[in-house]
Amino acid sequence: MQLRFQLSISALIQFLVMSAGLFFIPSVGLAQTVAKVDTTVFTIVEKQPEFPGGMSALSTYMKANVNYPPEAQKAGMKGRVFVSFIVETDGSRTAITLLKELGYGCDEEAMRVIRLMPAWQPGSQSGRPLRVKYNLPVLFGIDYPKVKVR
Repeated sequence: MQLRFQLSISALIQFLVMSAGLFFIPSVGLAQTVAKVDTTVFTIVEKQPEFPGGMSALSTYMKANVNYPPEAQKAGMKGRVFVSFIVETDGSRTAITLLKELGYGCDEEAMRVIRLMPAWQPGSQSGRPLRVKYNLPVLFGIDYPKVKVR
């Protein structure tokens, strides 16, 4: 007659430690827990994301950094390129996409200017920073409107 024993690894470790004269209390939860990352993107929040210095600083930044492409100038193209992006909780911009294109190099220029922007102040709800989708027009051959300061 043959006896067979099945021991789990934790039971085997407990047996070996106790047989060595040591007292061992097995710990529960040997696996690591994974932190949950909130990937929700909001469009409406209490406090919208803001360019550092506000809308007037954004207008100044755009005027100083947007270069009207020579191809668009030659073709007489004027208009707006609408760019959408997500302002992350650290103020960086991700998922930069074009909503309305103009062509003649204007689209690439708009994407370049958005990528080079400094970190924004993130949007928040109840004081907690959130990921917020933001749409921004980039103007070519058109003057930026005056921004009223409240």
